[in-house]
Amino acid sequence: MAVDAKSAIKKGVKRAAMLAGPVFKRTGSRILTYHSVGERDHEMNVAPADFRRQMEWLANNCRVISFERAAAGADGVAVTFDDGYADNLLNAAPVLREFGIPATFFVVAGRAGGMLDHDTDKATASLMTWDGVRELHAQGFEIGCHTLSHPRLAQISPEQQREEIKGAKDVIEQQLGCEIVSFAYPFGSRSDYDAASVALVKEAGFCRAASNRYGVNAHGSDMYNLRRIWIDRTDSLETFQAKVDGRLDALAALDSRAGLAARRLLNRLAERTQRTKRT
Repeated sequence: MAVDAKSAIKKGVKRAAMLAGPVFKRTGSRILTYHSVGERDHEMNVAPADFRRQMEWLANNCRVISFERAAAGADGVAVTFDDGYADNLLNAAPVLREFGIPATFFVVAGRAGGMLDHDTDKATASLMTWDGVRELHAQGFEIGCHTLSHPRLAQISPEQQREEIKGAKDVIEQQLGCEIVSFAYPFGSRSDYDAASVALVKEAGFCRAASNRYGVNAHGSDMYNLRRIWIDRTDSLETFQAKVDGRLDALAALDSRAGLAARRLLNRLAERTQRTKRT
């Protein structure tokens, strides 16, 4: 299965979910998840032109709020970024400032200026240096924590988890000279972190933590298991709008055990095809 075929399947799933939207629509805060905004060859990359159109529509049509307020269940839409790609500073931050949109950037503290293990092209997938992170912070954006090395926390020991979580918090606070209170679990599906992860995030002194489990946060939601809505390269402006206004709330089914199994199978098939193409 080629990557294009995977994208076609994702688009088909979104079209089907939009039909069920009125049945599954929920109320509460919606927290959007972005990763890179540039030219990275990855399904979670969003092209700069698409990002600008999305933010312009968001600013003109929605109540945009901070991650902190969204975590508390306030009605509105918050914008977050995972990993800390260098293109966040170059391509995303100017657009956010132009439209007056607050955002939280969750950075991988042990990889500043480097790359994550699943990326290969330094030109398009480098992470921000600490100077870049400090620049984002100076522009008024919140900096959050995304561990030291971006592991699947549920797959490592509690002692290793503590180092990834608390160790990363210490590094970021030392670099920025301020307290870091927001955390995001790497990968973030229901199988990627566990009860020990949540307990260690609380122990480290974080006030809130976001997963990547698709969905909406009602008032009174668990502040350490916040749901988010991921935005990817297959999102047209129409599907972006549908994710924001609730017409795609049925995608929360992808976080079920059956949904996770289907997603893993699709990912394995796509990875196998990519390896075959390279050889």
